[in-house]
Amino acid sequence: MASVKAAFMTSTAVTAIFVASLWIPTLDNLFNIAPSLTGNEKSSLSQLPDLTLDRKSIVNFHNKFVKYFIDNFGFRNTLIRWNSLLKLKFLKVAQFPKVLVGKDEWLYLIKDDEGNNALDYFRAVRPFTSDREIAEWMQPLVQIKKYCDRKGIRFLLVFCPMKLRIYPEYVPRYLEPVRKTTRLDQILTYLNKHTGIDCIDLGGALLEAKKEYMVFLKHDVHWNAVGAFSGYRRIAGELAQFYPRLKPRPMTDYKMVAETIQGGDLASMLGLKDRFSETIYLLKPKYPQRSMKIPQPYPLKSSRLTEVFENADRSLPRAVVYHDSFCNFVKPFMAEHFSRMVCIQSYNRVDLSILDVEKPDIVIYEMAESFAQKSPAYVTPMNY
Repeated sequence: MASVKAAFMTSTAVTAIFVASLWIPTLDNLFNIAPSLTGNEKSSLSQLPDLTLDRKSIVNFHNKFVKYFIDNFGFRNTLIRWNSLLKLKFLKVAQFPKVLVGKDEWLYLIKDDEGNNALDYFRAVRPFTSDREIAEWMQPLVQIKKYCDRKGIRFLLVFCPMKLRIYPEYVPRYLEPVRKTTRLDQILTYLNKHTGIDCIDLGGALLEAKKEYMVFLKHDVHWNAVGAFSGYRRIAGELAQFYPRLKPRPMTDYKMVAETIQGGDLASMLGLKDRFSETIYLLKPKYPQRSMKIPQPYPLKSSRLTEVFENADRSLPRAVVYHDSFCNFVKPFMAEHFSRMVCIQSYNRVDLSILDVEKPDIVIYEMAESFAQKSPAYVTPMNY
């Protein structure tokens, strides 16, 4: 009789736990009872999609709702945090869906929200197989260059290095590259032989600066202020050949200010932002800054973030910059060299109609090197 009673109590407890596990996420969605965490994901969460009585809306609703449900699942951030702690502390797992945990707690991006695999790029597992394939990848950029040529605009293509290339020493040895030549190496070789596109790879500048400074954030995808400054000097130095007043400022024009911060976006992806910290150095100008940010004058559907900077010196050239998140660190340095600089964080769609409005002297197109993994559609220009 005692064993029957014990079995009944056990099955009742298991049932209660199972039912509670089904309802607790819903209760959190209704009453927001989950603990507040500082280490939740940084990326914005999906909003509840609209549903109208037309075929297109009904067809698209399912996929959008599934993404909304996953993003807003009750106790989601808590579960991500527990999962990361379990794998890191007890199972000693180094690879997560989006983040690689390297030596000395260095964090690296594996896969971003665009579906781009930076680790595969670093390991060079999928090179271009022919010049024709490279030409197809380059074609959208060639189109943008031709468009700028017709308008009398100088076009500069800029590739930003990923942390994996600049700090490979903290990557586990079993993830070393399978070949020495990356897709960017192949692109640069092709550019020099077959196109008239002015292109610079900032990797060399970062590797040189690394000899003296830390140039990337340890727990974030991006470079730090010193790394961004090194990139700025390389870009401005390239443009100074044609516009001498774009000569870059030296490091001595800035004061380094130390600041301790919690983990960056990669730590956030693990749900462990508060478990990581590092000291960074900000660059504060010693000179009076002439540029200032002004309100965005018009909406751009193709841009996640549009920022406009103006300078009191109207004799300086004008620029339009198409970029990803790396360039956000560079803009304060670059803005000092242009009478007007419009920065469009568009990632994938390049709205060329903005050039007719802004009439720039220079167009800068910046992308992280790992996006060489993506198809040519990644840089397909609009309005061409």
